[in-house]
Amino acid sequence: MDITYSFMLPVLEEIAKFCHSYGWAIVFLTILVRILVYPLVASSTRSMQRMSQLQPQLKIIQDRYKNDPEKFQKKAAEFYQKNQINPVGGCLPTLVQLPILFALFAAFTGPPFGDKAIPVKIHVVSQQEAAQVKKAEVSGGNSAYVSREGNLAKVIVFPGDSTVVAGDQIVFGTRAVDGTLPPDFKVEWKITGDAHGATVSSDGTAVFPQTGDVTVEAMVPGIAKSESFGFISSLGKVAKGLDLLKPANWDNLFLILMFGATMYLSQKLMVQPQPANADPEQVMIQKQTQRTMPIALTGMFFFIPLPSGVFLYMVISNIIQSLQTWLIMRKPAPAIVDVLSDGPPAKSSKNMEGTVIDVIETNGEPGEGKKKSKKKKSPKKEGG
Repeated sequence: MDITYSFMLPVLEEIAKFCHSYGWAIVFLTILVRILVYPLVASSTRSMQRMSQLQPQLKIIQDRYKNDPEKFQKKAAEFYQKNQINPVGGCLPTLVQLPILFALFAAFTGPPFGDKAIPVKIHVVSQQEAAQVKKAEVSGGNSAYVSREGNLAKVIVFPGDSTVVAGDQIVFGTRAVDGTLPPDFKVEWKITGDAHGATVSSDGTAVFPQTGDVTVEAMVPGIAKSESFGFISSLGKVAKGLDLLKPANWDNLFLILMFGATMYLSQKLMVQPQPANADPEQVMIQKQTQRTMPIALTGMFFFIPLPSGVFLYMVISNIIQSLQTWLIMRKPAPAIVDVLSDGPPAKSSKNMEGTVIDVIETNGEPGEGKKKSKKKKSPKKEGG
């Protein structure tokens, strides 16, 4: 099922019709999807919160049974079971929501926010290899198209991947396999990569004079790519590298920096205060990851050409995720059930006779504690 075409774009178009803005449509669709995946986010975050809390105790178990792997596996399994935690519990909800988030991302990278190419690969052979000539009926790829009236269609190219003889000509065309294309629908035809002398006209007529592999692309237009939103001059604008330093592209530069800042905030909210017995090496790795990952991803987007609308989506998504993380992390994790002792951490108490009783651990195995008693001194009476 194509989630982008079946769900994301129809909802996007309904929002855009209501608020008359594709910029606000991005914002509201992002909020809606983040709300829908919140149960998965909450489950994943709580699981990671719990795993972080259990790490120091798990390290103690590992150190104690480092020479007995079988005993360690048994104790670790018991530890996870009694604390009601699944070691992969933080990964599964994330994996489930990834297709949804990828579909949302795809909705903002093609029409209506940007052009999308449908490639057709042509293998040109010599006259002696004419027996290899063949043509696929339609292209293997397709693209969604959104009309100015908000109608959706799925576009393909015909014919598709083909093998032709040098000197042959193909007249390419487009049609909808779903929905209806408006009468004025038109794509831009072009040849990418090594052309080997091939040419294609505006009406899709291509000529292939030399042998070799040629790629012909039909560029499906995005009708909202030039729409502005707030300080963003164009939702479909793409800039990378040094071009981001030009005043015309400062909006994209600001969005990229905001992405890094909001990602850092989200990660910071995920980190819990570490207990005194936490592994120093693990704490250091966690801090380094928290610092370097936002910087690395932000730097990566300086060189990946993405439309402004995608950066807007990522910033809004990070802000919502930070809020969701804050709400989840406010609730403290449940107390740890220790499998190396008889029960909860030792506490001092008084018996009926005023004797202080301390439960202490000897070698850490269940049932191997002992009691140590000392008589409470009676206060001296004054005046003999």
